[in-house]
Amino acid sequence: MLVHALLLRSRGVKLTPAELRAQTPLAGRLSLRQSTYQGRDGRGLWVCTLMPELGKSGWSVELFDARVLRIEARGILVGGVEDIWLRKKRTSYTQVVWAWPAGGDSTKVVPPGASLESMKFIEQLAELV
Repeated sequence: MLVHALLLRSRGVKLTPAELRAQTPLAGRLSLRQSTYQGRDGRGLWVCTLMPELGKSGWSVELFDARVLRIEARGILVGGVEDIWLRKKRTSYTQVVWAWPAGGDSTKVVPPGASLESMKFIEQLAELV
């Protein structure tokens, strides 16, 4: 689902309302999926990722041991554990993401430089799935 999202914590500490208002919302696709390790790595069964939409790689947010905390008309709260790496040292912090629908259909967005054939190919792939 295409969403805008705010991180409600910084290194495990809740942000103040003033800090939340100063944040720029992240935009991307929010997905909640089962871990490929099925919990055998000690990070829980579910992983939540917020992936950038077009032109970027990697994820904006990745939460392990993710769980949906609340679903409201204003949006969805997803909590989990975020890992921050400093060289080879991993530090885990509790993180909560508040996401709300971005509005508009991102599948209709045409990437710059896309040809008619490539757009038809993408539509055919979408029909298969």
